[in-house]
Amino acid sequence: MLRLAPALLICWVAVASTTALAVHTSQRGLGQVLLFPYYTVRSTDAGTTYNTLLLITNTASDTKVVRVRFRESANGREVAAINVFLTPFDTWAAALVPTNPGAKLVTFDMSCIDSNPAVGSSGIPLTNATYSGANADGGDQTLDRTAEGFFEAIEMGVVQDQTALAALHPDRANDFTVLPDCPAALAVQLDNLTRVAPPTGGLMGSAFIINVLDGTLYPYEATALDDFSSIATWSPVTASGPTLQDVNPKASDVLNGSGTVHSTWDTGNGAHPADPVTAVLMQDQLLNYFILDKGTASETDWVVTMPTKPFYTDPALTGSANAIPPFEAAFTAGGAPDYFGIAPTTLLYPNQGDTVMYDREGRYPVGSIELNPNPPPPALYFKWTANVLTFYPGDLLASPGRAFIGSLVGFENGWARLVPFQYPDSFVHQLVSTDVPPQTYFGLPMIGFMANSYVNGTLSGPTGPVLSNYGATSPHKGLPRIQ
Repeated sequence: MLRLAPALLICWVAVASTTALAVHTSQRGLGQVLLFPYYTVRSTDAGTTYNTLLLITNTASDTKVVRVRFRESANGREVAAINVFLTPFDTWAAALVPTNPGAKLVTFDMSCIDSNPAVGSSGIPLTNATYSGANADGGDQTLDRTAEGFFEAIEMGVVQDQTALAALHPDRANDFTVLPDCPAALAVQLDNLTRVAPPTGGLMGSAFIINVLDGTLYPYEATALDDFSSIATWSPVTASGPTLQDVNPKASDVLNGSGTVHSTWDTGNGAHPADPVTAVLMQDQLLNYFILDKGTASETDWVVTMPTKPFYTDPALTGSANAIPPFEAAFTAGGAPDYFGIAPTTLLYPNQGDTVMYDREGRYPVGSIELNPNPPPPALYFKWTANVLTFYPGDLLASPGRAFIGSLVGFENGWARLVPFQYPDSFVHQLVSTDVPPQTYFGLPMIGFMANSYVNGTLSGPTGPVLSNYGATSPHKGLPRIQ
């Protein structure tokens, strides 16, 4: 029998406790969960229209079943759900395109899917059933609300049932005209006991927001979470789960300047079921660029999405008229606003906050002229789950509910720092773990990217006129603060 010296045993226990399974953002871009911060099919003022293309890849050698859920941007209500079966090294490709009004999902991919709403002859229509009629949440009830939002892919597990595997992955013998038998695969009644094993990760995802007539493309990579669940979470496509609340175990690992911070979130001791995922996405500061170059008629929008926000702010989920920290307000007709302070200005107001814009020389506006209370302060609020922040005077993504910044600054190019406002003696914009002693995460769970355009119009090329418009993206940089 192997015996360990007491000191060695203590050391081993300490190492084991810090390497226990815990959800974390993947530095490799692969994971069990993929978070896509934005889709849009909106039309611009010029009448051109966006489509959003998406790719989800299984880089592993097993066969996975993945819940792909699309949510509208305002309150994060589900507008479509799909169970996608990904065989080894398989990629599922699809696109969101406009309807009149609203949006639909189209795919010509051979991967087997089971969807809600059901697949129609021309695609899967996004539905307003979850936020209209008896499910109304105070916001717009029309299909137009489905025109922009965000989506997530959650690996529910690895398919073990041999009948399903034979149908999903037939023996082609290099004859690639042999297709999966999707009806036979979907006829198998899966379960989380013997037919679906725990997830193994290895999902990879990208999305592309394209405007064909403008000649622009805005690509971005999904945020990947790994070690999300140690158990299988398969559910039929009509079920509400799994969601980001189903993280298991209730623990998180976050890499900051001093190493990895391991936190526990005991729901029996007051933690919210979504807290581990919220913790790994928390940012005290969000940093990125803006480009408003007049020579190229450039515009800049930031996408700032808070994927777990509905679990804390939707009264239908919380059972309360008040938000649960770290969020500030419950969802009503005007959204669920989180205050980020005064948009940068040379005027002096109280509760200014720490949100600031810098030009490329490091200059920034300082409030020095007291005009309070008139004009009213240009307060910066993010009201929605998936937000668009427009740098004045642009309108790149044509989001009707966008927030604005920069109207009283005049910088052409530079970078900005967004900081959720910290109220004195309040837990708003703070997330507190159930550890002893507790750990406090400051800010909000934010992901997204900057998108900017370069509009040169039609230029003369060697063989004739060439449309010379371009698009670019940059992922947000974040600074966590944990005490």
